[in-house]
Order: sequence, then C-alpha cells, then structure tokens
Amino acid sequence: MTEINNENSNTLKAVFATLTGFFFLASVSLLVKLEIAAGASTEWVIFIQYLTCLIIITLIASKNKFRDLRTTKVKYHIIRGLSGILAFTFFVMAVSEIPLVNANLLNNTAPLFIPILTMIWLKNKIDKKIWWGILLGFIGIIFILDPTDGNFFEEGDIYGLCAGISLAVTFVTLGILTKTESFITILFYYSLIAFVLSLPFAIANWSNPPLLIWVYAILTGVLFISYLYLLQYAYRFVPVVKLSPLNFSVVIFAGILDYIIYDHIPGITSLIGIIFVITGGIIAIKIHHQNNPDIKHHWHF
Repeated sequence: MTEINNENSNTLKAVFATLTGFFFLASVSLLVKLEIAAGASTEWVIFIQYLTCLIIITLIASKNKFRDLRTTKVKYHIIRGLSGILAFTFFVMAVSEIPLVNANLLNNTAPLFIPILTMIWLKNKIDKKIWWGILLGFIGIIFILDPTDGNFFEEGDIYGLCAGISLAVTFVTLGILTKTESFITILFYYSLIAFVLSLPFAIANWSNPPLLIWVYAILTGVLFISYLYLLQYAYRFVPVVKLSPLNFSVVIFAGILDYIIYDHIPGITSLIGIIFVITGGIIAIKIHHQNNPDIKHHWHF
C-alpha cells in the first residue's frame, strides 16, 4: 500500500511539474509577443533571453566548480546550439505574425519530423505505424493553414513550421548528447553558443524599450530555465514516454492566454487541425520513443 501511495504521489508531482513547465513555456511566447509589439527587435529579444539563460546556468555550474562543463561532444553541441537558436528565432518571428496558439502548435510539429530526420541522418528504420501519426499530423497542419481562406502559407505559418523542423534537429542531436552529457553541460553550451551567435545581430539591431519590456525580456530567460528544470524534475519520477502527451498542453495554455490577452478564439478549421496534429504527434512520439528511448522530446529550443 505504501509503495502504491508513493507511486501515486510521484506521478502527481511529475504531472504537476510538467504542466507548470509548459505553462511557463506558453508564457514565454506571450512575453515575446508583447516585447515585439512594444517595438523591441527580434534580435534583441533573442539575445536578452539567452544572456539571462547563460548567467543563470553559469551560476548553477559554478556550484560544482564548473566540473560539469567538460565535454568531448563539441560538434554536437554546436549543431544543437545552431538548431536551437534557429528554432527559437523562427518561433519569435512566428509569434509576432500569427496567434499564440497557432505558433505554439506549429512549433510542436517537431515530433512529426523527428522520425524522418533519424531515418535520413541516423539511418534508423521507421516503424510503419509511425507513418499514420505523421500523415495525421500533416493533415492537421493543412487544416491549420486553411487553404480555403485565400491566405494559405502566410509568413508566420512558414516561420512556425521552420521552427518545428529546426526543433526536430535539436531533438535528434539531444538523443546523441544525452548519452554522455549532463543536463547542465548541454544547457550551458547551448546558452553560450546562442549568446555568441545572437550578440552581433543584437548590437546591429539594438533596442532600448521601456523598463517593463526589459523585465519581460529577462523574465523570458528565467521562465525558460524554470521550464527545463521542471521537466527534468518530472522525468525523475515518470518515464518521458508516459508524460509525452502533456507536451501539447503548451498549445492549450497558449490558447487560453491568446483568449485572455487578445480575445482570439480559434475557428473550427483550426480546432480540427489542432486535434489532428496533437493526435499525430502523440502517436509519433510514443512509437518512436519505444524504438529510440534515447531521443528526448522535451527539451525545447
């Protein structure tokens, strides 16, 4: 009885931590949209977030005298850094153009592209069942893009899909890195690479927004780190494959924030697309994770 109670308690902790983490991630997208709307440049928004992340993760690494920063996987850290900053850049551009719920959903199409990437890059075979999930997801994408409204494939939609594809590259790279690297190691080099890459663009497109926007920008970095740590905490108690359906809770949270702040309600076509993409994504995640347990589907950007 005690073991069952402990298991239930751990499951509740994991679910709560996961949902809180994805609420933080949805909040990041809202803050980014507010920053852009206030006149902050995309380059400045990206730089301030990664600067904040780098400062926080450096302070954490210093507690162990930076022993966690030793690595032999420099190439994969660079690939992860490049794909990560590309994913976030495209996501910021999408958020500035389309509703939060659409941007978050298109960003979360990554699970649909992961099996295809691992087939091309790592020469992995794809389980036939995964193709049904991928097909369902792509049908959902078509519904979200809604070709009947005369604006098929708007700029924001393209940015969102590019974010999802870039994020898929990140996940595949993480599948390699997490075999030998710690969470702190991966996050430090990701933040460092993103900081270095974004610095010259931020200088060239520097913004000096009101104090409140500075607070928003710094808060995005804090929330992003918090999101990652909450998920790490959750996966101590419950395997990733069991919690993976909760990944799409970020879409629900984004939809709620979209409604509260912008009074935006998705149309019926978008709702059908959301259901299809989420269902297809869950199928792809679950089946692919069973065959490739090292792939991490929860470390965004």
